Amino acid sequence: VGILFVQFWTDKILLMRAWQTNPSIGPETSRFSRRYFTTAAIVIGAISAATVYANFPFTNLCNCPDGDDKCAVDVSQMYSNVTLLSGERLESVETSAVALKFCNQAKVGFPQDPEHQGFDYVWMTKSQEKLTTIYGWISFVLLVLFAAGLFGHRVTTFLLSLWKGIYEPSGFDQQKDFTDGIGVDSFAYVPQLKEPGFTFPLLACDISKINSDLIGWKPLLSDKKIESHRSYESCNLIFDVPFENDSPVDRPVFSIVRQWAPRWSNK
Repeated sequence: VGILFVQFWTDKILLMRAWQTNPSIGPETSRFSRRYFTTAAIVIGAISAATVYANFPFTNLCNCPDGDDKCAVDVSQMYSNVTLLSGERLESVETSAVALKFCNQAKVGFPQDPEHQGFDYVWMTKSQEKLTTIYGWISFVLLVLFAAGLFGHRVTTFLLSLWKGIYEPSGFDQQKDFTDGIGVDSFAYVPQLKEPGFTFPLLACDISKINSDLIGWKPLLSDKKIESHRSYESCNLIFDVPFENDSPVDRPVFSIVRQWAPRWSNK
C-alpha cells in the first residue's frame, strides 16, 4: 500500500508540476543527421581506413635497397644476457640479417598514393600498393561527392537566381479556411508566460477581441455558466494592474491581440 501511495503522488506531482509538452520539432533533426552527420561519418571513415591501410605495418622501418652501404648487414649477430625495456632478461637474442632503415610512414598524403613513400625506401608490398591506390581514390571521390551534395545545390540555386525566379510554393491548397479549424487545427500566437508553480500559463494581453479557442488551452471551470473569456481572468496578468473604466484595452503596457473574423463565421 505504501509503495502505491508514493507512486501515485510522485506521478501526480510530475504530471501537474514538472512534465511539459514535447516540442514540435518535426523531422528536421533526422534529416540533418541523415544529410550531414551520417554522410560525413561515412566519408571520414573511408579516408581513415585508407590512411591506416597505407601506413601499415606502423613500424616506420623500410627495407634498404641493394647497394646502400649505410644500412648494409652481412650476417646476423648473437647477443647474450639482453635486458629489455620492460625489465625482462633474455639469455640470447639473434639479430636479423635483413637491413632496415627509418622512414616516415605518415607521408602518404591525400589521396593516399604509394608514390608518396618514395622510390629508395619503401614499406609497402606490391599488393598493398595496389589496394592503397584503389582505397585512396575511392575516398577522394567520396569526399568530392559529399562536398558537391553539401554545397552544390546552394551554388546552383544562387547562380540560377541571377537570371530567373526560382521560388516554388510548398504544399497545396487544402480548401479549408483558417476560421473553420479554430481550436482544432488553427491557433494563434497569444502572448503568455510559463512560470513554475502555476498550472496554466499566464496570459499577458487582452483576449476580449479574439476567439478564446485560438489560445490553445482551456482552464478548469468550476462554474459552467461563466463565459469563455471570463474563465481566463484568473490566468491573465492584465487584471493584476489597476485600470480605470471597465476595460483594460487602452493600457499600452500589454500586447494587443485582435481577430478580424469573416462575416459568415458570425452567423
